[in-house]
Amino acid sequence: MAFLNVSVHDAEVTGVRMDREKMFLQLELVLHTRETVWFDFQGAEEWSLERLGTQNVLFDIREWRAGMDGAAESCAEWALDAVWTQKVLAGELALYEFEPSVGMGGYVVARAATMARTWEESSLQGVSIEIDFLLKPGWKRTMEDGGNHVVTGPAGPEFVSEIWRIAQFITYGDYMSLEKLDEAGHVYRLMSRARKHIAFQVTFRAVDVRP
Repeated sequence: MAFLNVSVHDAEVTGVRMDREKMFLQLELVLHTRETVWFDFQGAEEWSLERLGTQNVLFDIREWRAGMDGAAESCAEWALDAVWTQKVLAGELALYEFEPSVGMGGYVVARAATMARTWEESSLQGVSIEIDFLLKPGWKRTMEDGGNHVVTGPAGPEFVSEIWRIAQFITYGDYMSLEKLDEAGHVYRLMSRARKHIAFQVTFRAVDVRP
């Protein structure tokens, strides 16, 4: 359930921007990793969005192009006008289908789709190097889908203070928030923002170390 190499399953639709004159449609999504991404559909000639409500969660985004099994059937299911169906099946346009879990669903017929995300690769690599340098024995860093750093360390009285030590070093002077995600205080989420966008995110998880 990936679209443009991004897992959109359980992603929440938090914004829709349309410009009919410029033939442009944009969806803003918050992924399950809490990262925000934007899908821009350029050369959008036709679209229909339904059931936009207070909660809008996607199940998947599918792309249908000429030569793909099921493309003609999908055009028929959405009752596209003959002109749009012909352009999709001729390879001039593509049909992008938004399948909802809750709330908004629909489609857009567009020339192409691109994706922008809040985390840049260069930022992720730099933070990875800094975290690895700072980690004490018994701590480990991994990466989750969507660019989320995950740091695990031994549970205990020094767990939170160690998080703050790492956070203050890697966030520099940027705005930073640290949120406790569970009652036991075993999971924290650090978010650093630069220029009003999320620069990176780190999830800290405490693990029991028993002999």
